[in-house]
Amino acid sequence: MDDVLLADLAAEHQVLDDLVAPLPMEVWARPSPSPGWTLAHQIHHLDVSEGAALLALTGHSDQVFAPTGRWPDRPVPDDPAEVLGNWRSSRTASLEVMVSLDARAPIIWGDGPMTCRSFATARLMETWAHGLDCFTTAGVEPVDTDRLRHVAHLGFRALPYAFRSQGVTPPAPLSELRLELTSPSGEAWTYGDPKAPQSITGSAAHWCRVATRRMNSADSDLKAHGPLAQSVMTVARAYLSDSSSA
Repeated sequence: MDDVLLADLAAEHQVLDDLVAPLPMEVWARPSPSPGWTLAHQIHHLDVSEGAALLALTGHSDQVFAPTGRWPDRPVPDDPAEVLGNWRSSRTASLEVMVSLDARAPIIWGDGPMTCRSFATARLMETWAHGLDCFTTAGVEPVDTDRLRHVAHLGFRALPYAFRSQGVTPPAPLSELRLELTSPSGEAWTYGDPKAPQSITGSAAHWCRVATRRMNSADSDLKAHGPLAQSVMTVARAYLSDSSSA
């Protein structure tokens, strides 16, 4: 597997762990930005989804999703230490399996198979996105890093699915779009054909938040140039389906 990607995934795990581990019980019980979810629900969801990821990684994708299209859940433990301990165990187990797999190994998940590299990227995205919810709940400002390149790229790659899953027809071929983003460290990140006639420009941090539904595009610094770009600002999503609750 891609050692840099897995190191970045482990780093996202640790950033969130470092945030929530010292929090008192009353903060774990606070409502989070997700309706009906507390901070404890956020970490519990990551634990459950890592358990589902482990099944997929070990060739048991048929056990992941219930007939409703959602994976089986279980009650959130009352003790935050137990919630955190469960997540630590499940994320460690799935990461250990990813280390042993080829980056191109197919993983059956959601809408269909993806490579192990893409699957690891999706796990990083979900950890980061739910981490934003936890930072908001704890009243702490998150620090954006260039690990967001994984999320930014995923948001761009997922555009065909984003349009298809929402029943929206792009007003122009997606090949006509390019992203011109500024990374947290100030680097230029570009996606798509440099000569594409339509573009979205702005910060990678805001693109990633818009693509993970953590920010309304109208509140972002992103600028859409052209009807396709404007449509993308509405449908962008860096994950496969709402059944993942990402």
